[in-house]
Amino acid sequence: MPALDLPERVRPASTVRATVTGHGAMLLDLRGRGRWYALTVSGARWWQHLADGATPEEAADRVADHYGAAPEQVRADMWQLTRTLLERRLLRPCGEQRGWWWR
Repeated sequence: MPALDLPERVRPASTVRATVTGHGAMLLDLRGRGRWYALTVSGARWWQHLADGATPEEAADRVADHYGAAPEQVRADMWQLTRTLLERRLLRPCGEQRGWWWR
C-alpha cells in the first residue's frame, strides 16, 4: 500500500537522462553537478515502466510478475525507491507545476 504522502503518478524529471542495459540503469541528473545514480536490473525495469506512463504500483506489479516475486514486497521496495527518487528530484509528480523549489 502506498504511503499517503507520495503522489499516485510520477514521471522521470526532464533533467534526468537514463541509460538502461541488461545489467541495470544509470541515471544522470543534469542539474548542478551532474550526479549519477545506479539502479538494479529490477529498478531499471521499473523505471522503464514509469517512463512509459505506468503508476509506481502498476510498474511494481509488472516487475513482480516478470520475476515471479511477491507483489507486496516489490511494491514496498518500489515505493521506497519512489520516495528516494522524488527527494533527489529524479522523479516528479505528474501534473504538478514546477515552482521555485524545484531548481
